[in-house]
Amino acid sequence: MAELYQNVNGLERAVSVAAGLFTVARGVHQGGAAGVLKALGGAAILQRGLSGHCVLKGMSCDPAAELQYLRGRVAEMRLLLTKLEAEVARTRSRALPAAEKPAAKP
Repeated sequence: MAELYQNVNGLERAVSVAAGLFTVARGVHQGGAAGVLKALGGAAILQRGLSGHCVLKGMSCDPAAELQYLRGRVAEMRLLLTKLEAEVARTRSRALPAAEKPAAKP
């Protein structure tokens, strides 16, 4: 599992959380397409503060380390997708025989 490394710390992280919460609230209050975009931007800032990791900062400070981290995350997602596909196939195979049975008459 690619370990999330922190490149946002201390005051910068606290400001990101506060700004993200404020922007999400403003976007929800505003409504409409512009409000949705504002809320999504705020959610990204909030995620940056909560996780302590910013991809853009990582790419500007240490691109090689950030790309290595992102490659690890992609590999994790591929593995999870394979597991999910197998689980969906198992669920469908269990549900199919039940759907093929004739309905009981009252």
